[in-house]
Amino acid sequence: MDPKNFVIFSIPFISAFIGWLTNWVAIKMLFRPQKPIKILGIFRWQGLIPKRQPALAKQAAEIIEREHISNHKIRDAITKVDVGPQLKVAISTLIRDRLAPRLQTLPLVGNFINESAVESLETMAHEEIVTEAPKLMEKIAENFENQFDVRSMIEERIQAFELDKLEAIVMEVARKEFKTIEYIGAALGFLVGCAQVILLQVL
Repeated sequence: MDPKNFVIFSIPFISAFIGWLTNWVAIKMLFRPQKPIKILGIFRWQGLIPKRQPALAKQAAEIIEREHISNHKIRDAITKVDVGPQLKVAISTLIRDRLAPRLQTLPLVGNFINESAVESLETMAHEEIVTEAPKLMEKIAENFENQFDVRSMIEERIQAFELDKLEAIVMEVARKEFKTIEYIGAALGFLVGCAQVILLQVL
């Protein structure tokens, strides 16, 4: 084959390689370089994700809080917890192990603190705690919701997330999609190369 024709007909393949390489580099530049570097001593460059990690963390935290934790969902989740059995055990322990022994040491009163009296105290305490438990949980849930800053916690966790681990996760999850992007770049480059060959032949 004539060297000139060989060069001309190799253009689509060269363009395909350039298209693939361009997209491959663009994907890598999502995470690389992790630290800012200077190009030619003038331009400062850093990967998109590392550079925008604080902003991404803030935005993600706002979205999660707004879309998934809003409308008192934390409060509702806490108030649905059945703490009745635990409270009953705590009341029984309090009365039998702490209160009853102290009452039995008191003059006059101690003579009346027998097993029957302790059981009566337990029964009354259990009845009261069952009545008050929902109100107590509602108050605890309200205080927790007011003091627990979900947005800040999520934002801090995302900002502290190791970039190497995040990159590995993204690459693993989106490996197929990234490969497709690379192939599309190669296909578009090939088509552009073919168009160039046609123009060269026509002209």
